[in-house]
Amino acid sequence: MTSYGDKYVVNETYRSSSDPEKDEFQTWLNGPIDTGIRNSGGIRSINNPSTGKREFLVFYSDSSSSQTQNPWEDVINMSDGVAHYWGDAKAKHRPNPDSATGNNWVKTDYIETYAQGNRTDAPPVLLFEQPESGKVIFRGVCVITDLRIERHKDEGEMAVNYLIELAILDTDTASLEWIHRKARTGVDQGGPDAWNQWVTEGRIQRYSIYKDNIRTKDSQYPDGQEKELLDDIRGRLDGPNKGVQLEYLIKYLLEQLPTFTNIELTPSSGDRGVDLTGSIDLLADSHLSDTKTTVDFKAQVKNTGSSISGKELSRLASRIDDGEIGLFFTTSHFTHSAQKENSTTYPVRLFAAADLVELLLQTELVENHRLGDDIVSDIKEST
Repeated sequence: MTSYGDKYVVNETYRSSSDPEKDEFQTWLNGPIDTGIRNSGGIRSINNPSTGKREFLVFYSDSSSSQTQNPWEDVINMSDGVAHYWGDAKAKHRPNPDSATGNNWVKTDYIETYAQGNRTDAPPVLLFEQPESGKVIFRGVCVITDLRIERHKDEGEMAVNYLIELAILDTDTASLEWIHRKARTGVDQGGPDAWNQWVTEGRIQRYSIYKDNIRTKDSQYPDGQEKELLDDIRGRLDGPNKGVQLEYLIKYLLEQLPTFTNIELTPSSGDRGVDLTGSIDLLADSHLSDTKTTVDFKAQVKNTGSSISGKELSRLASRIDDGEIGLFFTTSHFTHSAQKENSTTYPVRLFAAADLVELLLQTELVENHRLGDDIVSDIKEST
């Protein structure tokens, strides 16, 4: 009797073999399903045996040395949770890329489900990569974010093909029980949290190799003499205007850092989650005549003793335009879930109490682990 495992683990390598007793790819995916994937090209499907509906798309990317390296090779970027996957069309399919069976599946599913916002019927994409013959790496559970027609050369001839953009979801495993149940019955239960969240809310949380860089609550607070500075900030920038007072302190802080320019406070009314704006010069010590070297930022500041949640980060993120980044400064800490959500979803950099203190100690705004009296006076007068 053929056996299979209980889950695929992202970035783990599995054996691909024609012997079902040794195979950990096709045999595991199919399990008890009679209409599972076959050895038939890069794009495959797992169909519900009763309805014929495609419950899963399986993308198989060949990155082995035996594969001819072409301008259309797939790109799998685990650090950003993005993959660009070329469809199955060859020169012989020109001018219609849909004549390649896998391409037709993807186009149909994309138009009828993904593009329509019909997420409950959209088939998840299981992404695999072959680094060498006989081995596959599981790269994750994905959703399709874009589908467009591109052209490339296929052995010297022009080919019209689909370039499929995927978001690799923030999950470390995919349960084979989930795959087999959904494929056999159409019931979507037991899937990864990131997949369930996309289905119910439409929000994409991308995988990131940096996602484990999540700090504990204690590590986000200063200790020793540095704690004295945090206590001083909280004690002297207090009262009804404590939030605005900290905004001024952050403005003074950023103005002392050489890479920050054009820093401005937003009007206190109607800021909608943005307290400061400005630019960061990526090449502060160099000059280019025709290339912009700055990145604009929008910042939010919270003078609070309470934790910062993902909801507050999403509020700032919603105000960030393409090409900008967000900065969030607080005298407290960010929750574990907020950090995790931010690392995979938002272009926001987080500065907790310990970070704020460390930055201030590198400026002339602090004397003997206390804010300078003249700085505090200026802030009080301005607010």
